[in-house]
Amino acid sequence: MRQIGFIGAGKVGTALGLYLSRAGYTVKGYYSRTYGSAQTSAEITGTSAYENIEDIAAACDVLFLSVPDAAIRSVSDQLAATPVDLTGKWVIHLSGAATSDIFSDMRGAYGISLHPAMAVSDSEKACREFPSAVFTIEGTSAEETQKAKEYFEGAGLSVLTIDKERKSLYHLACVFSSNLACGLYEAALDILHEAGFSRYEAGRIAGPLFMANARALADKGPEAALTGPVERADLKTVERHLDVIPHEYRDIYRDLSQELIRIARAKNPGRDYDELEEYLKEEK
Repeated sequence: MRQIGFIGAGKVGTALGLYLSRAGYTVKGYYSRTYGSAQTSAEITGTSAYENIEDIAAACDVLFLSVPDAAIRSVSDQLAATPVDLTGKWVIHLSGAATSDIFSDMRGAYGISLHPAMAVSDSEKACREFPSAVFTIEGTSAEETQKAKEYFEGAGLSVLTIDKERKSLYHLACVFSSNLACGLYEAALDILHEAGFSRYEAGRIAGPLFMANARALADKGPEAALTGPVERADLKTVERHLDVIPHEYRDIYRDLSQELIRIARAKNPGRDYDELEEYLKEEK
């Protein structure tokens, strides 16, 4: 049985340690820049806190670097500088943007990137949601990466292999479906405030719309979930929107509406969207 350790005691590492421990895997514990953080994660997961990186490296043959992206290289360098024999160990970071190429000389260890395609704000909640999420994996050795994939699938995780050359595209898609949605929601709240509603009232209006649409998108996909004036080819409503929209949101509305036309055409092949499309192009 492999021995698992976490260097870094953030929310993702704590959640993953908790999940793997509950799945019957041997999680030894946590090392962190501050010992108190390691103790907190160790208490949550029922594991041990380590006072130095050398001890956890010696105790484990699967080492997660659950640290911010900017710290991955320096922490891996720190790990490689220990006198511990790293031969055959898996050194894994959890970044969605960085690839396994970020690892420097690992002295015989295999560098692996394992990323959960989900937002983690609470360790216990994330632990419960991991089985429904997709993890992507790639590494410096195809053979060891496949072994790691099967190892984590054995814990009930869904793991897909990704080409490291395309990982930036993958991460971009994650940002579109997650982070950028925050910007669209904030824009909706701003526009509702312009319409005379308080921030609280705006949330009561936009929140249920957002949640219902997110569920429909996840369950049925964009084509089936699409509704609204663009889907109906309602040019007059779109014109009214562009008459009143705050300037800073004008390009976003126009560009996304053109993308919606592409989806709408697939949904309604007999509907004419040419006039609406020409109008949106002219409004650039």
